This record gives sequence, structure tokens and C-alpha cells, in this order.
Amino acid sequence: AREDAARRNVRAQRQAEPTRRVRAWSAGCSVGQEPYSLAMLMAERTAQVDSPPDIVATDVSAAAISRARAGRYSQFEIQRGLPVRRMLQWFDQDGEEWAARADLIRLGSFRKHNLVSESPPFGLFDLILCRNVLLYFASDVRRAVFDRLADALRPGGVLILGAGETTIGQTDRFRPSQRYRGAYDLAV
Repeated sequence: AREDAARRNVRAQRQAEPTRRVRAWSAGCSVGQEPYSLAMLMAERTAQVDSPPDIVATDVSAAAISRARAGRYSQFEIQRGLPVRRMLQWFDQDGEEWAARADLIRLGSFRKHNLVSESPPFGLFDLILCRNVLLYFASDVRRAVFDRLADALRPGGVLILGAGETTIGQTDRFRPSQRYRGAYDLAV
């Protein structure tokens, strides 16, 4: 009954906000490959929609955020998992580096943020990626971060963790997603 009520709530929110932009948060984004990959995928899927995705990317390292904002990658970095078609569509070669095009950079915002000591970025997110970050924290710190992530996730949203991470036994705020392997839904 709770799940049915949650689903109805999510449907009602979507109907009330038909033009709402999809919001994603890449927490612990390092130098930006994850949020740029996400931006490319989302932009390609929403090409017919008037509202482009809103992607917030954060990291505790000011140097990493600076590199992410610049959107410049070596040949090795750009080819790691990025198909050539997307590389040519979204990046321009500049000497030894590849530079993200302005239309890709505009899809996201990058900011310095500490998951442990700061509140999440403003607003609720449909998708939160926090991959390969939490495994470095002690269990009590992980629980506090999970609470922050749960507070930032929109009902019906999804949390994605790294392959070596789980919410099981860490928090009761999330449960494994029935739809996506390696993903977690808010507990109802």
C-alpha cells in the first residue's frame, strides 16, 4: 500500500510539473568525466524536449573542480569508455587535448562541496551518482552522508553507488532498486 501511494505521489508530481527539468547530482565527480558523460546521454535522449537536464557536479577538491569546469582531457582520458562518435560530436581536439564544446559545458554546473560537512546542493534530484566515494568513509560518516543523500533525492528518484558500495546494513533510508541493478530507491 505504501509503494502504491508513493507511485501515485510521483505520478502526481510529474503531472503537476510537466516541463520540469530532470535534475542529477554527480557527488564526488573528480575531474568531470562522469557528469559530462551523463550530460551527453541525457541531452541525446531529451533532444526533442524543451527543457535540458540540470546536472550539478561536486567534489571536495578545488583542483578537480577547476579541471572539470575546463572540460579538457588527454587522449587517454577521453577514450576511456567514450565512443568515438560521441567524442567527435561533443569535443574538439586542441593539440594534445580534447576540449568539451560550450553546449556540453552549459549542461552542468561544477562546485566545490564536502559531502561530510556540508548540506547537499539546493533542491531535489531525480538521480544522484555517488560512485566510489563512500568506501573511503567510516561507517558512522557513511550513515550521515546517506541521510544527506536521501534528503536530496526526489521521491521516485534513484541513487547510484559504485560496484563496491551498498546501502544494505548501512542505512534504512534506501533499499535496492527493483528496476536497476546497483541502484537504490528511497525506502517508503
